[in-house]
Amino acid sequence: MKNTKNRKVIMKVEHLSKDFVIHSKKLMEPKKMLHALSDVSFEIYEGETLGIIGESGCGKSTLGRCLVQLHRPTSGTILYEDRDLWSLSGTEHKEARKNIQMIFQDPYSSLDPRKTASYSIAEAMKVHNLGESARERHQRALEALQEVGLDVQHMERYPHEFSGGQRQRVNIARALSISPKVIVCDEPVSALDVSIQAQVINLFRKIQQERKLTYVFISHDLGIIKYISDRIIIMYLGRIVEMYTAEGIYQNPLHPYTKALLSAIPPESPFEKRERVTLEGDIPSPIGEQKGCPLAGRCPNCMERCRQEIPQLKDQGDGHLTACFLYE
Repeated sequence: MKNTKNRKVIMKVEHLSKDFVIHSKKLMEPKKMLHALSDVSFEIYEGETLGIIGESGCGKSTLGRCLVQLHRPTSGTILYEDRDLWSLSGTEHKEARKNIQMIFQDPYSSLDPRKTASYSIAEAMKVHNLGESARERHQRALEALQEVGLDVQHMERYPHEFSGGQRQRVNIARALSISPKVIVCDEPVSALDVSIQAQVINLFRKIQQERKLTYVFISHDLGIIKYISDRIIIMYLGRIVEMYTAEGIYQNPLHPYTKALLSAIPPESPFEKRERVTLEGDIPSPIGEQKGCPLAGRCPNCMERCRQEIPQLKDQGDGHLTACFLYE
């Protein structure tokens, strides 16, 4: 685990919220708001891997898309090297877009089926005015492919001619070709076979060490997040409920939701005895007014206060943050 003390903060998210308007099919019915993110704040240190985990619908992919400016936040700020991303213009904005790249979940739909691998990679460089000629961009595309374990024979292949793991390697090569500083990985291995997942994860770690990259790694796989992350954010219904080092969260989870998640991991030994924490009931709707703790209806430790107030993320010691009234 990397020590994050006294390290440079490369990105900072402050009170970020993202709402989506739901239009009703009925005339004169008022619009409803879906709260995908609510008051999210955290820092990303240079050179670290920040893991973000939570079940489907918790807002982790929306958060990733906000970081790369695919979604404009409803409120709050995203600072990159102490500059608000949404206040930049012209050259500064384009430079920031170049430095913060994203690798998507589906490796096939991320590529143009009518374009070869070399074209897709060279096109990214052309957009950002990298390379003085088509020949130079072609050479840099080859070098990027070689860096991810492919070679010259893969240059002129189309997406349907690759395996799933190879397509994701092409996506990684495309991101690397423009030399970013931060890469947001939105479940980049969830669509791959288990054996291929391990290869791609190890490739991510190798590239990070060589290029000193910063990762925001989004996943629902608890094993992968633990293996690759330095720090972990646990999200539930658009809010951060816990944040700490990967080792610390797995050894000493505090929030009831985190405990329930970790208790679902199969034990390494069939003789290992582990208490299973279960959450009864359904996930509440993110639509409309949000009142109380989002986990209140499912939490085994729910108090009356939990149904009325939203707990704030507070430090419980050594930088271990959790949003739960049990620790107040």
